[in-house]
Amino acid sequence: MNVALYARFRQVSVTKTGKERFDRKATEKAIQGHLEHLRGEILAERISYSGIWELQELKSFIKPNDVLLLEWAGVPEFESEEIK
Repeated sequence: MNVALYARFRQVSVTKTGKERFDRKATEKAIQGHLEHLRGEILAERISYSGIWELQELKSFIKPNDVLLLEWAGVPEFESEEIK
């Protein structure tokens, strides 16, 4: 994944001592929220090229049964081994 894109969604929490700590759950939630936004853009037929690029970069976060987002992210439906 593109580091700049990931940094955009990276969430941190601050401990009582003032130290920042990476919050994996909050980051995952932010990415899932953005994927839902992109789904809305697809359904409204107004997704941009940058939105498609973001989908391609975030494809590892798309659920395996989410056909709409996987298709727009350019993920092949079947791997060559599965077709045989």
